[in-house]
Amino acid sequence: AKVEHLKALVYACRNLRGEMNVSPALRMPLLVAGGGSEIAEFAPILQALGKLSEVQIVAEMPADAMSPVAVVGDIRLMLKVEIDPVAERERLSKEIEKLEKLISIAQGKLANEGFVARAPAAVVDQEKQRVADFTATLEQLKPQLAKLSA
Repeated sequence: AKVEHLKALVYACRNLRGEMNVSPALRMPLLVAGGGSEIAEFAPILQALGKLSEVQIVAEMPADAMSPVAVVGDIRLMLKVEIDPVAERERLSKEIEKLEKLISIAQGKLANEGFVARAPAAVVDQEKQRVADFTATLEQLKPQLAKLSA
């Protein structure tokens, strides 16, 4: 159970890094709220596997932080990275625009009765999955953009 929990924490760190487009080679501190002694026990392993400069255990996350927060059980994780809000807003806006265009194209294919009737079921399912994946990514990016715009 402990190994599964550690795997979930490492996965969450890597996801945060991916969401923020941060190079895996760049080492940065991780802020952790909650988890108590278990986090202190996992800290060295989490630091190595998550390619972190340090793991800081805090009582609460900083309220003014712009970085996204991942939640694993009762533990909250946040990479402490300095971001340029203007550049990040621009990047997120472009990404959202691109995703909306891709969703529109895929939904257009699915709305075309000729495509649905002639295409193999696997291709239709693949398009449906693409729409679902793009929509899920879009739902993650919109709150980040809203947080930066606030």
